[in-house]
Amino acid sequence: MKPLGRRDPFRVGVAAIAAGAAVCLLVVLFTVVSFGTRSYTAVLAQTAGLRPGEDVEVYGVPKGKVKSVALDGDVVAVRFVLDKDVELGNRSKAEVKVATLLGTHYLAVTPAGSGRSTTIPLARTSVPFNLQDVLEKGTANLEQLDPELLARALAETSKTLTATNDQIGPALTGIARLSEAVQSRSQQTGELLAAARGVTSQLSASSTDIVALMRKANLVIGEITARRQAIHTLLTETTTLADNLGAVIDQTRQDMAPAFRQLNAVLSTLREEDATLKEVLGKIAPTVRYFANATGNGAWADLWLKDPAMPPDDLGCKLGGC
Repeated sequence: MKPLGRRDPFRVGVAAIAAGAAVCLLVVLFTVVSFGTRSYTAVLAQTAGLRPGEDVEVYGVPKGKVKSVALDGDVVAVRFVLDKDVELGNRSKAEVKVATLLGTHYLAVTPAGSGRSTTIPLARTSVPFNLQDVLEKGTANLEQLDPELLARALAETSKTLTATNDQIGPALTGIARLSEAVQSRSQQTGELLAAARGVTSQLSASSTDIVALMRKANLVIGEITARRQAIHTLLTETTTLADNLGAVIDQTRQDMAPAFRQLNAVLSTLREEDATLKEVLGKIAPTVRYFANATGNGAWADLWLKDPAMPPDDLGCKLGGC
């Protein structure tokens, strides 16, 4: 393969120009030709603020983009693309609508009719307002106004605007920034609305379960109410019983007092007798222990008596008993 420096400069230049032209052609094709979409044209009386790059919606769903807005004689030709799954018939309509109050628009397309049409004529398009119609309708109203009064009102308005010139500029700047912020968040706003639509759909799909849950909740609340009523009745009856017991105690207080005093006297006497019995048991215990020791040898009893409790055997003989 020859180095580039040894080749014919003329041929190298022609090849470079051809390659550049091919690249430019491809760029133009990618820019103009839309893959996976179809191109259409809508004829409008005026742009109404519609700009290239804004959405094209079909039944409220974004399905394409506005590619160009150009003047075609005394009308405006708007070229836009739609997804291939959308086909416009010979009675399709197009309308420019305001998306926000801050200046964004979109082209609403309504498919209708049979066949396939690539152009929507002026008779089937509309815009939010028509300046000529506004002027024609406003002329008759303006003729009924008092010119002198209108001049004075405009003069006062001019004075007011002149006095507030320093505040109007920052206010308009703030409105412009707000418009830019809203426009930059349009995609997020669309996602938020889509999420809200999903939540609404989910709630609608679960409406049967929600109704069943509410019915069960009503049963639970009814049971709680019944239990509360039962507890209330129990507390009321308990209060009544306590009041009756208090009345009985108040009525029998004079009769019960002497009985309690006599009972205290009986208890005191029993305590004294208990002390006496304890003392007797303490003294009887040694005697019982000695008796048990004496009779523990069978049929005999061991006894020791101090003399002369029992006389000896020979004392009887001495007295003449032997």
